[in-house]
Amino acid sequence: MEAFKGRDLAEASHSAAAEGLHRKALLGSLLFLATLVTTCNAVCSLELREGHPNQPPGDCVDSDGDKHPINSYWVKDCKRCFCGEDTISCCTQTAIPSRYDKEKCQQNFHPENCTYTVVEKKNPGKPCLVEDWVL
Repeated sequence: MEAFKGRDLAEASHSAAAEGLHRKALLGSLLFLATLVTTCNAVCSLELREGHPNQPPGDCVDSDGDKHPINSYWVKDCKRCFCGEDTISCCTQTAIPSRYDKEKCQQNFHPENCTYTVVEKKNPGKPCLVEDWVL
C-alpha cells in the first residue's frame, strides 16, 4: 500500500511540474502576443436616423442625400457605415501613421484607396520606417 501511495505522490508531483511549465509557456506566449498588438482607436460617429431631414421610414439618408436600406452597410469617404433601426454609424477604415521621423519624413494621403504612405521629404521616392499605425 505504501508503494502505491509513493507512486501516486510521484505522479502528482510530475503532473504539478508539467502544469507549472504549461502555465509559464502560456504566459510567455501571451506576453509575446501582447507586444505585437497595434494601438487601435477607431474613430466612429453615431447619428440618430430621425435627426436627418427627409428621412424615409425604411431607409437611411447619408450626408450626401443617398438612401441606404435598414441593416445595410456602405463605404463612403474612407468610412464604413451601417444603417440601423434607430441610428447611422460610421467608422474610419484608414490606418494613420503615428510614429515615424516627422522631421525627415512626410505622410501622404491617397483618397482613392484610403491609405497613407510615409516618404522622405527630400527624396519622395524613398519610403520611411513607420513604427506605429493608429486606426
